[in-house]
Amino acid sequence: MSGGDLAVMRPTGGRTILLGIIFLTALVGIVISGISFGVSQLPVTRALQLLLASDGSPDSALVWDVRMPRAMLALLIGTNLAIAGVLIQTLTRNPLASPQTFGINAGASLMIVVCLIAMPGLRGAGTIWPAFIGAAAVGFAMWALSVSGTMNDMKLALAGISIQLVLSALVQAILIANNAAQDIVYWLAGSINGAQWSKVAVILPFTLLGGGAALTAGRHFGVLALDETTGVSLGQNARRVGGLAAALIVILAGSAVAVGGPIGFIGLLVPHIVRRLAGSDQLTVIALSALAGPLLLSGADLIGRVAAFPAEMPVGIVTALIGAPAFLVILWQQRS
Repeated sequence: MSGGDLAVMRPTGGRTILLGIIFLTALVGIVISGISFGVSQLPVTRALQLLLASDGSPDSALVWDVRMPRAMLALLIGTNLAIAGVLIQTLTRNPLASPQTFGINAGASLMIVVCLIAMPGLRGAGTIWPAFIGAAAVGFAMWALSVSGTMNDMKLALAGISIQLVLSALVQAILIANNAAQDIVYWLAGSINGAQWSKVAVILPFTLLGGGAALTAGRHFGVLALDETTGVSLGQNARRVGGLAAALIVILAGSAVAVGGPIGFIGLLVPHIVRRLAGSDQLTVIALSALAGPLLLSGADLIGRVAAFPAEMPVGIVTALIGAPAFLVILWQQRS
């Protein structure tokens, strides 16, 4: 997949609509299944009834206070990570790029952990700004490497993974040295267990801002896959568009890490899946990824709950089990 392919491949409108309907239908089905499934099992019809009209019963409290916040958090985190993955792959012209493989998730995690250790009372929206700082610092470093001309796609991805491993090791060292609480350790595995409406309220504005801006400017991001001369001839300012893409990546990935931990592989796999199914028109890829990302994350969360029932497996572990083999396949294809 070359930069030129990203810019010129376009799907038919009918196929895009069909894929959107399929993704949305599957997403609704998984969300309803997730709300129904649990230690306290609810029939699907009962779950739908409570979703349409709360009746004040214990089942209603279970749906609206426990399972709906979890479902909403999965939707928002999945959207953020998928769109961030599309933008980072386009910005760097690297199909191996993602918030995880470029170390952006790890940078955000490190800053959050440092701030939580230094300020134990820090919670909720207070973790957003450390996440943005950490994500921006690592993101800028990786962007500088990507435009230096000294690295190919594989070397850049391996450099990002190396940064991610180093930062993750620093996080573990800090946690061990400070006898960190179990909830921080669990958060670092990538988890939406124990989701609350307060967490949804923290990430929602950034999803609306980042996702809305990405969709609004979607057509313009295609210029990032072109050389600067071609972009200028088309009336586009590649540097301005690139700056917007970089800011959106930090906003989307940073806010996702702040509330859900460093969940990996969503931002890597979803853009590849969507491009294979729908072509590489930037607006189409962003729009469909905004559905496919929540679909993949919600599905992984449901798999983790079913596989470890009655306990729960953090969703970050499930996405890693799915994503690691897929990443090796993508890496091999790029090598070939």
